[in-house]
Amino acid sequence: MSSSTNRPTRAKTLLAIAFTGSMITSQLPALGQKSPEAAASAIEGITKNELSTPEEKAYCLLQLAFCCIKGGDMTALAESFKTNLVKLGPASFFSTSSRFENPLVSWVNNVSLLSHSAATAQSETVKTKISSGNLALADKTIEAAIQQLGQGSKKAEALNLYLVASCLSRIVENTRNEQKCAKVLNEAIQACESNEMVDSNQIKVISSILNSMAYGLIPIRIPDYQMKSPQQLPAFDMKSYDESERLKLRAAALLDRLPAGDHARRKVHRDLSLWYSQLGRDDKALREKAELFNLVGVKDDRILYPQSGMCGHLVWWIAAQSNITGLCGMG
Repeated sequence: MSSSTNRPTRAKTLLAIAFTGSMITSQLPALGQKSPEAAASAIEGITKNELSTPEEKAYCLLQLAFCCIKGGDMTALAESFKTNLVKLGPASFFSTSSRFENPLVSWVNNVSLLSHSAATAQSETVKTKISSGNLALADKTIEAAIQQLGQGSKKAEALNLYLVASCLSRIVENTRNEQKCAKVLNEAIQACESNEMVDSNQIKVISSILNSMAYGLIPIRIPDYQMKSPQQLPAFDMKSYDESERLKLRAAALLDRLPAGDHARRKVHRDLSLWYSQLGRDDKALREKAELFNLVGVKDDRILYPQSGMCGHLVWWIAAQSNITGLCGMG
């Protein structure tokens, strides 16, 4: 069976794993009952899986560490990975769909937010939920994940995992590992910003990472649909705002290297305009919207939100109502 034939199945498997992880880590049973021997066995089972890439192993190890920090059922999650990692095989671990947010990026955003919460006034609230045993176990699992990343293929997408490892290391207060991962990230970001010859995929990955960092400071999600009521703004100070804005503008500057018709370039200005609007920075929101109008060639607020296309697909950057005249054959 060809790789292209297997792709939909593999994508579904990845989504299933991400969903399983989120369900398990959303629970809060007492994880302290787990023995160190069982934990070591779970880590070893992942690291010695010869059918998985280092990036896949690192992802699973970081999910286990996240589960441990959140107080989830690490045993159940480890068993899920033991079964599903074999099915993933050599599939692209970072594939995404135009219909759904990449589950990896969504998770990176959440970990970024959790790490900033642990480093602020909420620190004691966050850490009182984590036993010393869980912190030690998470630290060991993160260490194993970083070792796997060091053996990986150096794909740009793996930088997302370095950001997760850095954030989780901050929570468990392993400064050495946090700085090690931050160094890899900073070097990659600076190299991308200084090299005009990097490809579009590298630009998009780096900009996504910058936006995940910004989300950790001010967690405002910009949905693809028009909300009926405004979001409740999170509490933040001006230092967080300034840093979050700086990161977002760096992401936009990278994407502005792409052609005017590139979806990611258009969307970063659309998202920035709505982000500024949420925060009451109307002058800056208008500036970003004007940039979007110039890129699209349409001056109409309706292009801020996509229209529904066939089979749930979204149609972006048109103001007139689209007419669906055909069937996609998917039932």
